[in-house]
Amino acid sequence: MNGFYTKFDLTQHEIKQIEKVKRKYPMKVSKYYLDLIKEKNDPIWKQCIPSIEELNDNVNEEDPLHEEKYSPVSYLVHRYPDRVLLLVSNRCAMYCRFCTRKRKVGRIVDITKEHILNAISYIKKHKEIRDVIVSGGDPLMLRDKEIEFVLKNLRQIKHVEIIRIGTRIPCTYPMRVTKKLCNMLKKYHPLYINLHFEHPDEITEESSRACRMLSNAGIPLGNQCVLLNGVNNDPKVLKDLFQKLLTIRVKPYYMYQADQVKGTDHFRTNVQDGLKIIEKLTGFTSGLCVPHYVIDSYGGGKIPILPEYMLYKNNEKVVLRNFEGKTVDYTNPLIENKQEFNDNLNIGVVFNLKKNMESGKPLDWYAEFDEIDVPLAIKKSLEKYNFKTELLEADINLFEKLKSGNYDFIFNIAEGFNCESREAQVPAMLDLLNIPYTGSGVFAQALTLNKTRTKEILLHYGIHTPKHQLFTSPNQKINPDLQFPMIIKPNAEGSSKGINNDSLVKDEEELKNRVKYILSTYKQPALAEEFLEGREFTVSILGNNPPRVLPIVEVTFDYLPENVNKFDSYEVKWYWDNPSNPINPIICPANISKQLESKLKTVALKTYKALGCVDLCRIDIRLDNRGIPNVLEVNALPGLMPDPKENSRFPKACFAAGMSYDDIILEILNSAMKRYGLTKKIKSVQSLEKNENKLQI
Repeated sequence: MNGFYTKFDLTQHEIKQIEKVKRKYPMKVSKYYLDLIKEKNDPIWKQCIPSIEELNDNVNEEDPLHEEKYSPVSYLVHRYPDRVLLLVSNRCAMYCRFCTRKRKVGRIVDITKEHILNAISYIKKHKEIRDVIVSGGDPLMLRDKEIEFVLKNLRQIKHVEIIRIGTRIPCTYPMRVTKKLCNMLKKYHPLYINLHFEHPDEITEESSRACRMLSNAGIPLGNQCVLLNGVNNDPKVLKDLFQKLLTIRVKPYYMYQADQVKGTDHFRTNVQDGLKIIEKLTGFTSGLCVPHYVIDSYGGGKIPILPEYMLYKNNEKVVLRNFEGKTVDYTNPLIENKQEFNDNLNIGVVFNLKKNMESGKPLDWYAEFDEIDVPLAIKKSLEKYNFKTELLEADINLFEKLKSGNYDFIFNIAEGFNCESREAQVPAMLDLLNIPYTGSGVFAQALTLNKTRTKEILLHYGIHTPKHQLFTSPNQKINPDLQFPMIIKPNAEGSSKGINNDSLVKDEEELKNRVKYILSTYKQPALAEEFLEGREFTVSILGNNPPRVLPIVEVTFDYLPENVNKFDSYEVKWYWDNPSNPINPIICPANISKQLESKLKTVALKTYKALGCVDLCRIDIRLDNRGIPNVLEVNALPGLMPDPKENSRFPKACFAAGMSYDDIILEILNSAMKRYGLTKKIKSVQSLEKNENKLQI
């Protein structure tokens, strides 16, 4: 050691620290590996030279994987159902400072032939064991005849199919790999060897030669590296290591998160850093170079840790993120084993009904709820297709009505009560009762009603939406990036609730007053959103595989008096836009260029998919001063008023597509039933009259 201390010009203090650590955690390094050190504290140094940090670990355990607990006999670990770890040696060519069995390193207690035979006897008695990993210490520190004794005895057990050897010898002492050793090993195929290279500087001419000899003996080689702080926790370093390993026929197999072993805490890294490394490898180099990133856990074994490439899934599709951050869809095959209903299919129409105005409530309190003519019209349409249909008001007794009603399917238009996620209430009940239903599920309904959360998702997917800020207090500091004028609206309302002519504010005082009004009246945060001066459109989407964009609706405001602000406020939507108004503010199909039409459709479809909407949806969009479409709001539960004069935006788009109201209801039901793999042979309205042309959903 004196030569080593001199070579690296260590101070007396540094020498004393190394000697102090050695007394608790012994040191051993082969001359070959020691010569790989280029400078003090380089990645090779850190793996083999003691650090005073090893004594400062008060966090971790001596045996975090509880190997002793899983040892039915000495030197055998049976933690997985069909495989065991057989420890045959307590010696290593080098004591790695991050060793998972650090508690045993340097404490030489010979593993005798009797110990090994006793462990092999256990394996013989347990026929579920098909895979034996021979480890230690390092098995290749044994003499050739001792290694062969182990392999020969294991090969005589018929139910043992696979033998694996875990060794770091080709990395730390490659001259141990000889022609004689390789000739002996290849007699015991199928035999696999797992190696331990941690850094590209360990790939030398000597280690490459050792790996080639083992490969030429027909032994598949895999590498298990550990993610080590200051050694290899860098995607460039690991990419270099894995690529070099492949050139010497070693497959990167595992990348371990460092075990929580006492004396090694300074090596441990954050799991998020490991995920970022995998992301930097995936797609940027060959798939052969990307190992499984795992955490070896007590009681749980090796648990794969993967970046979140799957962003959304349902029965129909998954939405994925690729290595460049782009999102792509994958559509699942249609379900073949469909359930067919008889003619007595029982459908419930669930809705909320407008009430007489309660004292103290704002005029728009029940704006989202339906007049009775809407559920009646839906019921009438469904009955034309021979469905047995019942109306169910979504009141406080709804759950019991659903539970006892024996409904095969629910046509849902209910808005819910009381909370910011109220539109998810009915889907949640139906999911709990396992009753299929039309429209988006719990997550999409809750998400789209929350305007701020919707915007966060949109921005993540690169979808434009006006700059905004959520206010929970009128005295909250205004984001300097926001510019007046702004629209102030409740964060979780639809149908223009809380949005009236005074919602457009032009200065800080008006903003504070309006925020105060929203907070006190609607009991929820207020959303401030930059006002866009451009044209306004509504894009409706129907169906799923694939979703269909309906003719685009433009909402015009030129007809409004000068003192009325030009946006879709409650007054504009419910007072100015009515059948008695001689000017129709709704233009459908919108008079727009093909280029703008394509942009609006693209934005709408991307929004529909990003938010996980199904069956039907309405997306409100405004152009900014550059002509870029910005999504204002998303309504996953759009109104279905049957009267075309009412200008209900979603039906208006359907009517423009040549659909009747009966067609709209049938296609919504059709889309939903297909999602659930359900079929019903029915006749269209025309065929009921003419006795022809069956439809199947």
